[in-house]
Amino acid sequence: MAKAKSAAGSTLPTIKTLAAHTGYSIGTISKALRGSPVVTDATREEILTAARELGYQANARGMALRTGKTYQAAVLMPITSAAGYEWDGVEYTQILSGISQVLDGSDYQLSVYGYRNFDDACIIARRIADQRLADGMIFSGVLAHDPRIAMLVEAGFPFVALGRCRQSLTYAHVDVDNEWAAYAATARLIAGGHRRIALINAEPRLSYALDRIDGFSRAFKEAGHRPSLDLVNGGDLTARFGRDTTLGLFKQPSPPTALVCVNEATTLGVLSALGSLGLRVGEDVDVIAYDDINVSAYFSPPITTLYQPIELLGRRLGEFLLLRMVDEGAAKLAEVFRPELIGRQPDNLGGRIGRT
Repeated sequence: MAKAKSAAGSTLPTIKTLAAHTGYSIGTISKALRGSPVVTDATREEILTAARELGYQANARGMALRTGKTYQAAVLMPITSAAGYEWDGVEYTQILSGISQVLDGSDYQLSVYGYRNFDDACIIARRIADQRLADGMIFSGVLAHDPRIAMLVEAGFPFVALGRCRQSLTYAHVDVDNEWAAYAATARLIAGGHRRIALINAEPRLSYALDRIDGFSRAFKEAGHRPSLDLVNGGDLTARFGRDTTLGLFKQPSPPTALVCVNEATTLGVLSALGSLGLRVGEDVDVIAYDDINVSAYFSPPITTLYQPIELLGRRLGEFLLLRMVDEGAAKLAEVFRPELIGRQPDNLGGRIGRT
């Protein structure tokens, strides 16, 4: 092993600085930084350690000229323009955190592209792919028939989707088993005696919203009951939507005795509405939520939750994207997580709501 030499004082260390510091040739340094297999693990680790100690950062422009890569990893993130939108961006902060953890230490920089509607998302995705503004892309909000996925698959551009469309296409993806989540929540409530169950859902054009309706319906059918599809409502996933929808549901002649909520924000609105109506969770009505940042443990009272840490999904997205950007086949990069059901209430049929 070469003995390290003292580095020349410099505020911007270069490959030559690393070579002088470690005693390795510029060629060996360059190969180690690129992850070339001709460099041993021990040598690569020694060089990478020296690079970190000296604060070395690769010159992105020079690397791009040599390799034809941008060393940019693009993430498409929705930005709402609605006034008074609650809970905005909490989940996406967690997703970005997970992706960043994986990219940290790699040659890639994270580039976030905001969009305000789906048409904008399609235009941005096409521009990134056509102009090669990044070497790969991550996006969510997958539609049942998503033109971004079809376009990127046809173009051969590396990407990973958070979610699955309903088209017969092969692409890298990470997802939650939303069909099972809705099924498990609904089946638990049916077993507790509930028949009038509401589903506070996302907009039905989203693929995962349809998955949840499928799981919701399956639970009823397997129990030998007709699904309460008249109590299924889709919307924008805000607390306001959860509150307004719940207030409307309890004006019906046959209101729900239980509710299944698509996320924490809608759940917060549901609980607000129930409080306004003088209804107590766990006594008069039951609520089960989907949770990805574990907020529901702090609701009063704490409610039964299907929990899937969203930061873990973010890390897997980053791992899969790095693999796609080195030409790993998309068919091998697919993972669907099944959330954990955390029972905090008995979820049995309450006392004051009318039974059917």
